[in-house]
Amino acid sequence: MREFKIQRANNMPVQSPLVPEPMVPYSCKNSRTVYAMCEVDEDTIRRHLAPTPFEYVNNLCMIYVNDFTESPELPYMDSGIIFTVKYKDIYGGCYMYEWEDNDVAIATGRYWGYPKKYARMSLEKNGNIIRGTTTRKEVRLIDIELDCSKPLENVPTLHTTYPHLNLLTIPRPDGPGIFSQRITARDNSSTCKTLSNQYAEVNVTLNSSANDPIGDFKPLKVLGGGYSVTDFLATMENGWAKVIDTLV
Repeated sequence: MREFKIQRANNMPVQSPLVPEPMVPYSCKNSRTVYAMCEVDEDTIRRHLAPTPFEYVNNLCMIYVNDFTESPELPYMDSGIIFTVKYKDIYGGCYMYEWEDNDVAIATGRYWGYPKKYARMSLEKNGNIIRGTTTRKEVRLIDIELDCSKPLENVPTLHTTYPHLNLLTIPRPDGPGIFSQRITARDNSSTCKTLSNQYAEVNVTLNSSANDPIGDFKPLKVLGGGYSVTDFLATMENGWAKVIDTLV
């Protein structure tokens, strides 16, 4: 029988924590991502940003599905929609909505303010077609189909993706309301290496579930997509987030 070690951890249950301590560093060779670059109605973006302190920058977004399962420390699948936003004088990437299929990865990301929820993802290559899907509560939230037989020369990119700007919100334990709310910035781009990136035509379908309003971003103007492979590394020096402001 495997020996069980009682711990005194920084997350619950402290005697046998969900998230190993410390979580960083972690890595993933050959992290694969299929994505679509799209334009969304400005008023819709502003409405979704309204509960946050982040400012609208433009109407371009990236919708993606990512395979991080080759990570030896933290294997998971990931999906989301990212916009460039501004907080005071800082520009960064905002994960407006994000999903993963590993509870440890979800809890870890929420340490820093990533809005992660549980969903099932798939990322498969069949000939020239690369397809990524995200399903939550039996609803297909995201369906991306990239056709590599129809390459594109250039596809627009976000104004900036890093740092990731997050709104770390902790609820009150004794009733409705917010106990703590902080703005965090996280940037591990210096230790990530893009191995390949192929642009091509792409089709995207979005749908909403009961509490995942991603279908609200329809109709999309799809500008193109891509398939990238990256070596990812979050080190002790750059894998943690920095608190840049405390709101509550």
